[in-house]
Amino acid sequence: MKKGFTLVELLAVIVILAIIALIAVPIILNIIGDAKKESDERSKELYINAIEQAIARKNLTEEFNPKTCTVKTDGNLKCDTGDLIVEVEGTKPTGGSITMENGVVTSENLVFDGSTPKPLETQFEKDSWDTIVENVQSGNTSQYNVGDTKTINLNGLGDQVVRIANNSTPTECSSEGFSETACGFVLEFENVITTHFMNSTATNAGGWESSDLREYLNSDILALLPEALQNSIIGTKVVSGHEKDKSDNYVTTDKLYLLSSKEIWGTDLTGKDTADDKTRQLDYYNRQGIEYAPGKYDPLMKKYQGNFKEWWLRSADESSNTNFDHIINPQSGWGTASASNENGVSPAFRLK
Repeated sequence: MKKGFTLVELLAVIVILAIIALIAVPIILNIIGDAKKESDERSKELYINAIEQAIARKNLTEEFNPKTCTVKTDGNLKCDTGDLIVEVEGTKPTGGSITMENGVVTSENLVFDGSTPKPLETQFEKDSWDTIVENVQSGNTSQYNVGDTKTINLNGLGDQVVRIANNSTPTECSSEGFSETACGFVLEFENVITTHFMNSTATNAGGWESSDLREYLNSDILALLPEALQNSIIGTKVVSGHEKDKSDNYVTTDKLYLLSSKEIWGTDLTGKDTADDKTRQLDYYNRQGIEYAPGKYDPLMKKYQGNFKEWWLRSADESSNTNFDHIINPQSGWGTASASNENGVSPAFRLK
C-alpha cells in the first residue's frame, strides 16, 4: 500500500521552499535591478554624447552655448539659450536636467523610468552667503546661472526659496534716471512669502514711495532674513510709476522692492505705468518666452501655501487714484487691485 506525505513532511517542504524563496528572490531582484541600472547608464552615455554632438553641429551655423537644459516630454531639451533636438539611437530620458560648460555636460540628473528626477544641486545652492557675496563683488559669477535657487529660512515665515533673476548689467543700466531694479545680481523669491495690503486705505496716492507695503518690506520682512544675507543686500535705486494727476515718477532707495510690469513682461501691457521706459526685463523672465496668452505666462505664476496666488507689483495705475498697477493674476496673467487688498508679496533684492 502506497504511503502519502505526512503533515509534518508537507510543512517541512513548505518551509524549505520558503527559505529558498527568501534567498533567491532578492538575488533575482538585484540581478534585474543591476541590469536596469546598466541599461540606464548606457542610455545616459549615448544621450549625453548625442547632446554634445548636437551642440557642436549647431555651433557650425550659430553661437549656441547653453548653461542649463531641461528634458521636454519628447526627450529633446529646453535650454537657457533655446531648444535643442537630440538625435540618439536608443532610449531618451523621461525627465531631468543637465548643466553644461562650453558644450560639455558637467552634471546631470537624467531619469529613464518616468520617476521624478532629483534636482541638481547648483553651486549657488552649495555656497555660503559670504562666498556668494565675495564672488559677486569680484565679478566671479560665471558659476551662478540665472534660475539657480537657494533655500533660506525666513524667521517666522518658514523656509523660502530665492532664485537668481538677473546677472547682467547692459549699457542701458547706466542711463540717466534708469532704475537699478533689473541690473546686476538680482535675487527674487520664487513664490509668495506672505500677504499684505499695498495701503491700509484704498488709495495709491504717493505711489510706491508712500506705500505701507514698502515700509513693511524694508523693516519687518528685511529683519526676518538671515543676518549674513541682510548685511549683503545693497540699497537699490527704484524708479516707480506715478498715479493719476501726478507728473513725476517716484525714485526711492530700497533694500527690498517689488517688481514692475516691464521687468516681468518686457513691456508695459497696461499702458499705465509711467516708469515703463526706466527699467528693463529681468534675465530670468526674458528667457521664459512669456506671452500674454493662457499657458504662455505660466513662469509668472507663484504659489502661496500650495495654491497659486495674486501677487503685487510696485507701479501705481496712472489712470486711477484707487488702484495699483498691477498684480500678477493666475487666471488672466495681469490685473489691477484695490490698494487695500491682501495680495501676495514676493520681493526682490540685489547683492553688493
